[in-house]
This record gives sequence, C-alpha cells and structure tokens, in this order.
Amino acid sequence: MKKILFFGILACSLAFNACKKSSDDQGGDTEQPTKIDTVYLNDRVALASKVKVAYGISTPGSIPAATTASGTPVLVENKNIVDAISGRYIVIKPSFSYYESTIKGYYVSIVGSSVHFEVDYSASRGFYRQAPQVQGSLFREGDYVDSSIIVKLPKYIIGDTLSLSYAAYDSLGHVSNKVMAHVRIHSQNGIADYQDFVGSWKVNRKTDANGVWQNYYIPDTSRTNFACESGKVQYCLNNQQSCFPGIAAITAVTKYDLMFTDMNEYSELFSATISRVIMDNSTCDKLNYGTQTISKLEKGGWSFNPETKIMTIVVDNNGIEFNNFYSYQVKVLEMTPQLVTLVRLDNTSYTVELVKK
Repeated sequence: MKKILFFGILACSLAFNACKKSSDDQGGDTEQPTKIDTVYLNDRVALASKVKVAYGISTPGSIPAATTASGTPVLVENKNIVDAISGRYIVIKPSFSYYESTIKGYYVSIVGSSVHFEVDYSASRGFYRQAPQVQGSLFREGDYVDSSIIVKLPKYIIGDTLSLSYAAYDSLGHVSNKVMAHVRIHSQNGIADYQDFVGSWKVNRKTDANGVWQNYYIPDTSRTNFACESGKVQYCLNNQQSCFPGIAAITAVTKYDLMFTDMNEYSELFSATISRVIMDNSTCDKLNYGTQTISKLEKGGWSFNPETKIMTIVVDNNGIEFNNFYSYQVKVLEMTPQLVTLVRLDNTSYTVELVKK
C-alpha cells in the first residue's frame, strides 16, 4: 500500500491536472482516469509512429528501390526470428555478402506501415554507440558495415509478431537489396502473475551429467603432462620424453548473479578467475602460475509466460551498440519466493538452481 501511495503522490506532483478532483453538479468529486497508451501490432501505421529507430528520421513512403550500378552492396537475409521485449529494443545485425564502398547507414521500415526510417550513423539522435574499436584491413575508416539496427519499442503492445524490412546505402549513393527481419514480441503481462521473480538471485548449483547436484563454484582443474628439457619446462610431446603430471589451469567462478525488476529489466553479473601455468617462469622443480580475472555485465529484458512456465531473456544492452546481442529461453521447473530451478530449452543436459539474495 505504501508503494501505491508513493507513486500516486509522485504522479500528482508531476502532472497535477491528472490527479486534480473536479466537482460535478451534485457537488461530488470525480478523478480523471490514467491513460495507458496501448499499441496493437496489427495497426502498423500507429506502431511506426510510436517506435524510435536509433539514428533514424521518419520519412513518408517506401524504402528507396535498389540500385543496379556496379559496386552496389548486397545484404543476406537472416531467417532466424529475432526476440524482443515490449518496451525495450529490437536489435538486428545486418550481414553482407558483398560491398565495396563505405557503408553509411540503412533504410528501415515496419512492413505494412506508410513510412520508412533513414538511419544515418554519423548523426547522434539520443542513442549511444560503443567506443571505437580497432578495425582490421577489411573495414575502412567511417564504415558502419558492422553496425546494428536498433528499434525502441513502446511499452504496451498487444500482439506477438511483426516484420521489418531494411536496405543498406553506401557513400556513393548505392542502395542494396531489401531483406526482411521477423520479430517475436514478448509482452510484460506475465509479470503480475509471477512477482516472485522480481529481485536479485545467485546462481547456486547445477546438476552434472548424472543429475547429481554440484556446487557451481568448485574450481575446475585441468591437468596435463610436462617435460623438462635442458632445464626448461615444456609440454610433453612424445613417449620418448621423461614426463611428469601437473596442473595446466584452474578456473573458478567467483560471482554469478541475476537480477529481475518489475520494469522488465534483466541484468547478469559474472566473474571468474583463471590461473594458467607460465612456462617461462616455471622450473623443473616448480610450476609457476599467473592469474587473470574476467568479468561480464550484461543487461536486457525478461518476459514470463505463466501458462507454459517459460521465461524469455533478451540481452539487448539497453540499446547501446555492442556485438553480444542474443536471446534464450528457460523453463521453470520449481518456483518458491526463495528458490528457483530451471533448465535452458536449448540445452536440457543440466538443471540450474537460483537462490534469492
């Protein structure tokens, strides 16, 4: 109740007219209802007016026709369905089979709408690009061939699938062929039915190949054989060498936390240490090791279907352009306010247990 009151007060302070009471003819008070802006996927025109395309300007009409000049870039269509969470981001990674001139941007359209978006990656329109990367000889300075198409969705969407079409254009004005991207939209409706998910969780343990629970944080030790040649350590290469066993590497997960919010936000924090043998610092009497710490923080959205018990997680990194966009689904096997067991649908060989932090 306190949470409801707090947000009610906040809404009144931001827009007092929406919470202001007015007297009717009998002297009673009535409150104006809060408007929820719902978009139906079958109304493509309305949807196109509500989305935001990164670095894109809405333009009436269809995507320009492909050019036939020599050197025109060629896009390859990805047949895989792209998953997205309502209120978050559609992320499409274009793929080329051929291009010559510098790729400058894309034309993007929601199929069935009457507009298209001209995406110009040299502009800055409220979205963020990742820091410049060191590029190989294949890429030319200023080339956006490796850029993603990012579409911000409205929050309240009714429907489940839509299609986008897009074409690339280069610095010479060439327009590529047009290809399709098919998108599955996952709604937020299931969250109200499964509030137990909301909060921070620790990946606790998982089953092995025999279905026996194992501590997720037990270090994984890799062993091999070494040889000593002329006072120096090297890997054992043949049976003629005098070899001795040793530890080649030790990998240990130090943190694996997940967080789900009631605003469809998802984050994953992972860290681990890897200790590897360093040949140059090792002697025939003692192997020496160097330790490296790796960490990863990923962000995205989540949706849950209470009927099928399937959760969809989409890593979209909040619309910031990285290379690691992906999605996956898990089936919930058991759920309590303090514990969840689940299995990934694309890898059912083991089960994972989460505990509430």
